[in-house]
Amino acid sequence: MSINRKNVNYLIVFSGIIFFLIRWHQTFFVLDENIDSKIIFESITDGYKYFPIFKAFTELSLNISYDNDIINLKNLSVPAGSFYLHSIFYLLIRSWSFIILELVFIIIFLGIFYKISRLLDFRRLESFLISLFLYNLPTFLDFTSLSNLNYISVISSDFYSLRFPRPMVTNLFFYYFILLNLSILNKECLVKRKKFIILGLISGLSFTSFFYHFLLEQITLMISLVYIYKKKFFEYLVKNFVSIIFFFISFLIISLPLILNINLAEQDFLERMGLLDLNLEKKIILIKYTLSKFYDLKFGIVILISILIYLFINSKKNKTLLYKNKIFLFILLASIFSPKIFIIFSPKYFSHFYFFNNLTVIIFFLLIFFTFSKIIQEYILKKISEKIFKFFSIILVFLIFSVNFYESKRNYDFNQINNEKFKERTEFNEIVNIINTKKFDLKKSTLLTFDTKMMVWFILNDIQNLKVINGIFTSKKHEMIENDLINNFRYLRLNKDDFEKFIMNKKKRWRYRNDNVMNFFWFRYQANQLTTFGNSNDFDKSILEYIKKSSPILSQQLIIPNYEIQRLLKKFENSNQNYSDPDLIILKKRDLILKKSFIDLKSFCKIFDGEIYVFYHKISKSNKCK
Repeated sequence: MSINRKNVNYLIVFSGIIFFLIRWHQTFFVLDENIDSKIIFESITDGYKYFPIFKAFTELSLNISYDNDIINLKNLSVPAGSFYLHSIFYLLIRSWSFIILELVFIIIFLGIFYKISRLLDFRRLESFLISLFLYNLPTFLDFTSLSNLNYISVISSDFYSLRFPRPMVTNLFFYYFILLNLSILNKECLVKRKKFIILGLISGLSFTSFFYHFLLEQITLMISLVYIYKKKFFEYLVKNFVSIIFFFISFLIISLPLILNINLAEQDFLERMGLLDLNLEKKIILIKYTLSKFYDLKFGIVILISILIYLFINSKKNKTLLYKNKIFLFILLASIFSPKIFIIFSPKYFSHFYFFNNLTVIIFFLLIFFTFSKIIQEYILKKISEKIFKFFSIILVFLIFSVNFYESKRNYDFNQINNEKFKERTEFNEIVNIINTKKFDLKKSTLLTFDTKMMVWFILNDIQNLKVINGIFTSKKHEMIENDLINNFRYLRLNKDDFEKFIMNKKKRWRYRNDNVMNFFWFRYQANQLTTFGNSNDFDKSILEYIKKSSPILSQQLIIPNYEIQRLLKKFENSNQNYSDPDLIILKKRDLILKKSFIDLKSFCKIFDGEIYVFYHKISKSNKCK
């Protein structure tokens, strides 16, 4: 087979299909289930929690409350840029869009890194192998258990995966930006207006999907242009003033929906998403944290190796060979300075600040990888005959597919078909089948469940009323969520002690986090060196000491101050229940608190009773108990 442009394109598409089939073949062969159940349980980590937010965005119902008595809420704030393409497909094929677009994004990833490799002067077959290897890199790391190491774990989790929408969508914008920037450096110019428009569109998509990528991209672009034009940089900007205007217009076209929505967003929702005011005191804490990285041995090694690679690239012997790899040095430099720039100028702070560190690790890896790949190409591959190289390439491709298949099957057996998780999924699907068989009108039904996966399934199937709801699925105020939680506890005849156990601070391995608090209030109660709820120090002594030692970017550590717990308990005691029966109740029997719930069997029929779930429906003339 000749390795021409057309054939390589076929190979990329074919490989994408193979990886896609490896990912999905077992769930379609092993499990007969509703498509919504499938995408929920097959989501990478917690990606399914974005589905309700995505659906609200697609249906332009960002102020949905899931409560007929609550209207005129402010909006959810959503990563709109990472939803655009999925929204179009969702309107056409509903939940199948999440599956079909995985295939599209796999092929796009392979295509982007194929093009990056080509611009770095790798041959077509070499570029194709590089793209396959990089797509499977997290799989290889998991397969060899290297993903358990500190910095390596960042590559394993954040370099690329099919978690929706980050990094599946957001990282593709970032990698495509690298491709564009590399093409600019190759030609040493940015004259064509078309290029400005494309850069504006990609910048807008990054800005509206993951702001930290956007900031890094703009700093990298500035470094690249200064490097190309040097003293003529400002002269270049003046000369291309019209093109720069087109850049901003295309950027605004993509960004305007998010900019408008931010001004309409509910502040309580933004607080649950981790938004903090960044005052001078907090800026100083974060600046000290970023500067402390320079004293960290691991980070020092990264910087030292980067400097050595820079000197190596610029040596007379390698200047021609490795000249184009400077793009990764520019991005690495931008990744080091971007957090400082963000801290100095930003009045607000979101909880994913740790990703600045992760970006540095990812870019450093790409720098190392492409530098060594170039050296291997020059000193080894060029000395091998084309036939031998093709033969070993076939073996390598076979190994890549085999490792991907083996690791996917092993992970699937461990995460999906082990006894406990398979039982949960099976019972989940039995309940779904009952709902579909009995044809409950979900648009007119009210559901009481504390299970997030159940909430997501019902939202995807158009339920309009939920007695309690996950804190990121709605723009309800904190007080409303507190009221829902307390009213439902009292309805289920759970007492104050049960409620206290439900919200109490718990330590899980290396941090404090109660998943119940996380599900309903998310980052409202984040606690670390940078912030606590209400900037309070009202914690038990041991907990307070732990907080003061916690990293300022440990945003997912949640600890409620003592006075706030007492306020919630007092609110529980004094609440006046104004509550109507739900139509459907689904509870997890293995929850130590919720399993004590009382359901009046004169009003409700127990329609399903498994080891994990119990399902009741309200008795009526049309729905009698059998």
